[in-house]
Amino acid sequence: MKAVRNHGFTLIEMLLVLAAITVLMAVSLPFLNSAAEQKTEWYIITQLRDDLLYAQQYAMTQQTPVAVTFAENHPEYRIVEMKEGKTILKRSISGKWKFQLTTLTMPLIFLENGNVNKAGSLLLKGRGKTYKIVFLLGKGRFYVQKA
Repeated sequence: MKAVRNHGFTLIEMLLVLAAITVLMAVSLPFLNSAAEQKTEWYIITQLRDDLLYAQQYAMTQQTPVAVTFAENHPEYRIVEMKEGKTILKRSISGKWKFQLTTLTMPLIFLENGNVNKAGSLLLKGRGKTYKIVFLLGKGRFYVQKA
């Protein structure tokens, strides 16, 4: 007569489940890495946009010009109140990102009414991706687009 087991799993059953989980993890790992890179990229672009809007709002609320300076070929920018020369924000971007000036000359100044002092654009390059940040005259508008 054969003995009936009512508890536990055999070693073979556990190894089969472990092998299936390992295969699923190996298949999904490249997708997770890609998703993490996309999330980081999205965070950098969103943070830059928010910081520029902050500089514009600061200029309007404090009624003082605010200068934004992008370090060319380095991943950092600085926001400075022009009357007192006080640094409001200095941000470094993680990773292998860098700014490249195209038609924009430094510094970019948000005037008391929120407008920029000059139009132009610059590039944010990194990891095979390029984003173009364009500053328009009038109303201090700017936008970020994938180049």
